[in-house]
Amino acid sequence: MSEVVVHFAQNELDAQTAAGALRANRLHPRVSRDSTDAMLGVAGGISMGRFVVLVPDGEARIAREILQPPKGRRRARR
Repeated sequence: MSEVVVHFAQNELDAQTAAGALRANRLHPRVSRDSTDAMLGVAGGISMGRFVVLVPDGEARIAREILQPPKGRRRARR
């Protein structure tokens, strides 16, 4: 089963929140530290780094739709 990244998060809390929204819609997300983050392991230490939310390839389109920000209302013209 291949997985696809559907969300990049600056911290684990944001990643877990996004994953929770996907789980609530019966999808199967997994949160992982971003292995491509340039700050990971710099100077022998562990950086906080960013996190990614992955889903199975077949769930990617639905997951992206769920994670899109809501469309705002248009302001009335005066």
